[in-house]
Amino acid sequence: MLSVFRGLAPAKGASSRSLAAHSGGIFLLLALLLVAGAVPALATSVPSARLTDDASPATTYGGTIYRNDDPGRRYEPGSFIPSDASAPTEILLQQLWLRENETGPYSPELAPVLQDLGAALFLDGQYPDAIAAYRRAVHLLRVNEGLNTPSQAGMVGQMIEAYVRIGDYVSADDQQRYLFRIRKQHHAADAPELLEAVDQLAHWHRSAYLSQFDRLRYPRIVELFDLYEEMLGSVDEQRGDLSRAKLPYLEGKLRTAYLLSVYPGEKEYQPPRADIRQRDNTDASDVTRLRFAGFRNDNFRRGLAAISKMHDILAADPRTTRQELADVLVMRGDWYQWHRGYVRAAEFYENAWRVVEGDPDAENWRLANFDNPRELPAGRVFQPGRIPVRLYNGTDVHVRFAVSRLGVAQDIEVLAPDRTDNQSAVIRGYKYLRSMRFRPRLEDGEVVATDSVERIYNLLY
Repeated sequence: MLSVFRGLAPAKGASSRSLAAHSGGIFLLLALLLVAGAVPALATSVPSARLTDDASPATTYGGTIYRNDDPGRRYEPGSFIPSDASAPTEILLQQLWLRENETGPYSPELAPVLQDLGAALFLDGQYPDAIAAYRRAVHLLRVNEGLNTPSQAGMVGQMIEAYVRIGDYVSADDQQRYLFRIRKQHHAADAPELLEAVDQLAHWHRSAYLSQFDRLRYPRIVELFDLYEEMLGSVDEQRGDLSRAKLPYLEGKLRTAYLLSVYPGEKEYQPPRADIRQRDNTDASDVTRLRFAGFRNDNFRRGLAAISKMHDILAADPRTTRQELADVLVMRGDWYQWHRGYVRAAEFYENAWRVVEGDPDAENWRLANFDNPRELPAGRVFQPGRIPVRLYNGTDVHVRFAVSRLGVAQDIEVLAPDRTDNQSAVIRGYKYLRSMRFRPRLEDGEVVATDSVERIYNLLY
């Protein structure tokens, strides 16, 4: 059974410690005044962003239920589009043989021919041979241009895609890390190219974590936090503490905090996966284990601090719009809602509604965020990635239900399948939906209940 997250609460003692020394976002109203050049002062009262609030247990689901129309399920930043080949495989093999006889086996002139050959083999579905061609081309580039030459990046990406196609996720994992090292060496932390590289690597780590690709799961969480902290430190050095370039990395930290909030433990009794080769990381150091324990115990505050830093950055920038400030309020409300802090969440949602007052596109923003109940977390967090998850069953359930002002599903009715056809799916449909948390609907700036919602979900168990 896929017991990745279902029915499991985070470690006890997850309440946050005081961050009185932290200057980030104690009063959101003050933030609005700081950006008065872009956003006029508002009369609404905005709740303070206390990082000392205690965390209730996090929502206890994830990785088991998805909306069928969830666009996050189709998001694959780790995919690499196959390259086009200039000629059929037979012609390219002949060209390689001729060029190698003329220039020798280590000539840099062989690299583009091998790259072309790798593309042709890939398109023919000959993935192991394509990998061999790409590996030799990369080797020649490293010999002739340097170990981390950027010209090899495209071929490394194609190798990753080929490894995924043949189910060799361990080798793909190695190449993902190598590709990131190449890109990091040649791009600044605020460059779009490196942001894309971070997104790809983080998506891969998240997929590995959700799929139980590693024998021990917690080191992936540590890697994710370290990845974002490294990028934030680099932006600090290059652009300063309040650079907007930090925003996507802070959002990444928040997504990782959502993942960690429902960490289920290692389940050492669970046998290794038989369908894929797992990475054996059981030699993880004591330092990694201790660091993870610290992250876990401080996770609520860690997520809140990431949101507060986003607020500070936006508050210091006169270009900040009302919608951007409101987005941060919604993020904070979602984080409280996820941890069942319903009253605090409602305060942030309602103030986000008021903050956009006067924005020419305020109505569209409100419709996008509060027109219908929305499953949390709102971003891509628990959607499976490129590595298949461990599961035994999967089915669709068609449900009708109400959503309370607290964002809790009520009056659940499973429309399909029929209980006599699939009793297990019906029971799990009820159970999973009761565990979900929704961002509630707002009307005229106030949180309201929704009488009827009808959706189709995919269950994995």
